[in-house]
Amino acid sequence: MRCFSVPDGARITHRLMVVFCIGWLLLANWISQHAYCQLSSTAGQVWKTYDVEPFLQVAGAGSEEHIVHWILQQTGYEQWHGKHAASLSADKTKLSCYHTPDMQEKVAAIVKRFTADGALPHRFQIRVIGIGSVRWRQQASETMTAMPTATAGVQAWVVPRENSAELLNRLLSRSDVEELPVGPVFAANGVPATLSGVRERTYIQDITINPALPNGWQPLSATCREGLSVDVQPLVSLNGELVDAVLRCRIDQIERMASVSVAVPVGDRPDVKLEVPQISAVRIGERFRWPVSRTLVVGLGLVPWPVPGQNKAASAGLFTEIKRSDAIVVIEPRLRNGKPEQSASPQSDIGWIQSRPYSSFFRQ
Repeated sequence: MRCFSVPDGARITHRLMVVFCIGWLLLANWISQHAYCQLSSTAGQVWKTYDVEPFLQVAGAGSEEHIVHWILQQTGYEQWHGKHAASLSADKTKLSCYHTPDMQEKVAAIVKRFTADGALPHRFQIRVIGIGSVRWRQQASETMTAMPTATAGVQAWVVPRENSAELLNRLLSRSDVEELPVGPVFAANGVPATLSGVRERTYIQDITINPALPNGWQPLSATCREGLSVDVQPLVSLNGELVDAVLRCRIDQIERMASVSVAVPVGDRPDVKLEVPQISAVRIGERFRWPVSRTLVVGLGLVPWPVPGQNKAASAGLFTEIKRSDAIVVIEPRLRNGKPEQSASPQSDIGWIQSRPYSSFFRQ
């Protein structure tokens, strides 16, 4: 039996190699946990995080996007896509921002408006009504003070709180008034509220050739949507004296379905009736600021009103009568009240479906 021994020099070299490798592994692990890439700071940008959890506990999961959108709207989207590096993101606990110190001050003030007094937020009652005539403005003008607007045809007024209830009751008592079936909706401070109703109609848009079918062709269906959606996001100032609100409106009304007959180029060449929808569309985006002691009344103008008539028999297969109404949005601050119960949405007999909030429209 023969035994071999390793020279002392080789043992030392082997141990040094093991120690060297372990050292590199530990160093790489430390770097991955503590080292960060160097961000460009050409304009003196700094990185800050803000606690938004108090707001999310009240507003619910996913509400951090409301803070991000409001910051972008208030500071200007171009401020975040210029020649200097900038970043804005949020999760369920914090908002992270990389920008100049001046912008950080603006972001901090906006975040504080969302998170201050989060356990007992301000609330707002929002209603959308349509009136068949514009003459209601004659009597109401005595108690309303005009405000500037950006969209042609849109008007806005503020009404003292002691007169707003009387004005609303007078409007709702008219014979030519209709209110969205959802009724009044309550919005929490900083959280958008959407009043909407949309219904769909399926029609034959085209034909497609398919030799695998017995007739060699088949109709190609499409879906057309008709309805109204009003999205309002109110936010109270830090001193509690003013309200800022973003209002967006989207209206689509089918005026008629134009028909055309085409011949199928296969088989017996039958004539098929195709339809082309003629749609009247309205898009409105506005921002307002007014005292919390007053009610905001926004007149959208004589716009399409694709809303089912109340207390009227209607077939699920029929669309509403083509008409226009003087659409009005009423936003009433109800500060520091307990959480009110939202009106239950009445059942509609003509097939309205719930639509998506249009919070991404008209970024200003």
